[in-house]
Amino acid sequence: MNLRKFVTQAAIVPALLGVLILPAYPEPHPGIHAALRQVNQALFILQHHTAHAFHGHKAAAIDLLKRARRQLQIAAREDQ
Repeated sequence: MNLRKFVTQAAIVPALLGVLILPAYPEPHPGIHAALRQVNQALFILQHHTAHAFHGHKAAAIDLLKRARRQLQIAAREDQ
């Protein structure tokens, strides 16, 4: 095995194992983290894939989602 192939495998294998091996401890409050991911996804869609303003309703929805995200972040942090 040449050095280049060894270095490549030495970098890739641990990364793959890290992805494949589940953490020993589940994340606390998976519901809060799942909701946070969904809020972030909704924000991204509204901000980047929605063309119309919908008479101000899009801006209002974005504002409310940002508030929800902040509250979820606080909730997740409070329990640590």
